[in-house]
Amino acid sequence: MTTRTKSKRAPRAFKQDDPNLVVSETPDIDTGQADLVPAADAKAPEMPAPYTPRGVKWGGLLLGALGGLVTIGAGLWLSDLISGLLTRQDWIGWAAFGLLALAAFSALVIIMRELWALFRLRRLGKLRQAADDAARKEDTDLAKQVTADLQALYRSRPDLAWARARLKENESQFMSANEALSLSERELMTPLDAEARQVIATAAKRVSLVTAISPVAILDMIVVAAQNMRMLRSIATVYGVRPGTFGLIKLARMVVTHIALTGGIALGDDLIQQMIGHRLMAKLSARLGEGLFNGALTARVGLATIEVCRPLPFIKADPPRLRTLLADVARQVAGKPQS
Repeated sequence: MTTRTKSKRAPRAFKQDDPNLVVSETPDIDTGQADLVPAADAKAPEMPAPYTPRGVKWGGLLLGALGGLVTIGAGLWLSDLISGLLTRQDWIGWAAFGLLALAAFSALVIIMRELWALFRLRRLGKLRQAADDAARKEDTDLAKQVTADLQALYRSRPDLAWARARLKENESQFMSANEALSLSERELMTPLDAEARQVIATAAKRVSLVTAISPVAILDMIVVAAQNMRMLRSIATVYGVRPGTFGLIKLARMVVTHIALTGGIALGDDLIQQMIGHRLMAKLSARLGEGLFNGALTARVGLATIEVCRPLPFIKADPPRLRTLLADVARQVAGKPQS
């Protein structure tokens, strides 16, 4: 039996200045350092963009073409109708001309009212921002200007004539921005806040009762939506704006945005139980509890509408609390079935 021995060879010595020495820039394959240590200037591979099919959207073209044909057809029919009626010299032609003039005048009035409502809604927002800046910066001149603008805003309101007179008498006594804004809030905003809270309580009670006795879910949705839109318009009217269709849509968007920015609209059963009591909640039916929940959502939307439409921020006055408002609504709704 032979034994094989592995010969050991000493490492070869070399000099650093040897011209025959070639230093390889490629790392040792066995160590695999090239895969473990990336270069400093190496970039991560870019991910390919998701594939999106390109081409003509035939469905959109079809709907657009059909819509254009319907619009052109309706325009030609209306043009032929008006032209045919105006060429007549009898009473039918004159009646058609009168109706056309009345329709054009009505459309012009509606457009002007919509623009005026949007302007007033924007004016309320600017007043609230100016009042907030005056209170934060202690700017007395700006606070006096806000007070004057409020008096001009409610100049045509006979129910605020006495409040405007009292505010006018005390204008010379304003020593600071806080005093001016506090007096304006007390004289002008206090009666409007009370009226707005009454609008919210009425809408919440109506929604709660209708939801509790309605047997159809789709009817509940229609009633809740209609009552909420009616409440939005009523609250805006209280603070000096009567929005039309487009103004109401813009106001609804502003209210939804405000609710989203201030913590959402979610309500839980614990809130309803705390506001009407555990014993009373146990005696109520599930349907009535659902009605109270919908009423609570309506009240939350109403309070957000007050914060959006009120031309002054809450300075000295306490903002209306949802819990207090819902407690009154719940007691009224719970007392209805017992009567």
